[in-house]
Amino acid sequence: MKFIHAADVHLDSPLQSLALQDQAQIARMRRACRDAFERLIDLSIEQKVAFVLLAGDLYDHDSPNMQIAVFLRNQLARLEKNGIRVVIVKGNHDANNKITSALALPANTRILSDRKPETLLYDDLPVRVAIHGQSFKAGPISENLAASYPAAMPGYLNIGILHTSLSGSIDHDVYAPCKLEDLTTRGYDYWALGHIHKGAKLVNDPWVVYPGNLQGRNAKETGPKGCMLVEVDDDQISTVELVDLAVVRWESVQIELKGKSREAELVEAIRAALAQAHKDADNRPTAVRLVLTGETSLHDLIERRPNRLLQTVIELAAEIGGEDIWIEKIRNDTAPLLIATNPQTNETTNDLVQIMEEVAGDSTQVHLLLQRDLEPLRTKLPEELKELPALKLLDDPSLVLSALTRLKPRLASRLAGEEDT
Repeated sequence: MKFIHAADVHLDSPLQSLALQDQAQIARMRRACRDAFERLIDLSIEQKVAFVLLAGDLYDHDSPNMQIAVFLRNQLARLEKNGIRVVIVKGNHDANNKITSALALPANTRILSDRKPETLLYDDLPVRVAIHGQSFKAGPISENLAASYPAAMPGYLNIGILHTSLSGSIDHDVYAPCKLEDLTTRGYDYWALGHIHKGAKLVNDPWVVYPGNLQGRNAKETGPKGCMLVEVDDDQISTVELVDLAVVRWESVQIELKGKSREAELVEAIRAALAQAHKDADNRPTAVRLVLTGETSLHDLIERRPNRLLQTVIELAAEIGGEDIWIEKIRNDTAPLLIATNPQTNETTNDLVQIMEEVAGDSTQVHLLLQRDLEPLRTKLPEELKELPALKLLDDPSLVLSALTRLKPRLASRLAGEEDT
């Protein structure tokens, strides 16, 4: 017997941080989460699984449009036609979903109660199964829901389905917090968790598993994304395998430039990194963030001509992957060589930099100015934009000086009248 465990589908979530011009590419990105869910349904039918567990956050918002809700119903109906059951708990993103509540879901689909834990018993499967779970109510869930889950049922394969942050995560809000031992001592055979977008098999006796989200949505959600395909033999869980269902892969690639001093070496290093990223993604469409590192004399060249570098990288990406490699960002984390000099720095540049350093050196005054000009902007931005690098200056004004240091080569280039195309 087999079953599938998935979570954090975020059906109506647009993929973030890509400035695409081609309309076909834009359409493909907008459909990525939906297409990944279709792949999940295809896999379930192909593998003839007994049931599918969805551990929260089917949607990205509390009130998705009706088109997405109808899409969900139609996909679940495909499972019904193949005799595959579906068990869902609501997570923090879809706890107050009015559309799903009003939509007539197929008879094979059960959304568990948000009032208290429910237990479903499947006695007609090759292995008798007890599924225990509770959906989220609307609003923050600060209590340990796992603590009230029922005891394991003797003679059954016991599965707990729970949307939780466990003991906390720096990348996710705290919801239904609990300790790992709250789960491992419950007597269940498998815990199907959701909420954390990075897949992880935390324990295998019993199994405590995050599948991660179905489709990466931004540059923090890199690598394979998909669901867990679980196989049961002789009433025991034998294998738990991640199946990569992502339509678009996100990759963050570090390029070490220490010891490199020529622009041709920089270009070849980037070419090799893009080719490897495309290969690692199994030739899927790939959104790549390039992070340039190392102490190198190329630092000033990179800072002086960012647009020229970007254009070069875009051309390399097209050469390697056609329309299937997109550049999300190029981040220059290199450091200049201590012995390096900049012969193009002129007196005007030095005077301007000196004035700016004097201003930036007064952290108290800088903090007041930033609070006045940037804080009103931050309060109005959507959540995903509140982490912009420039806004970090609000919390640590001393970063102004380091930002200025990085800006010097570009200032010199602009004041010298150099074009960056």
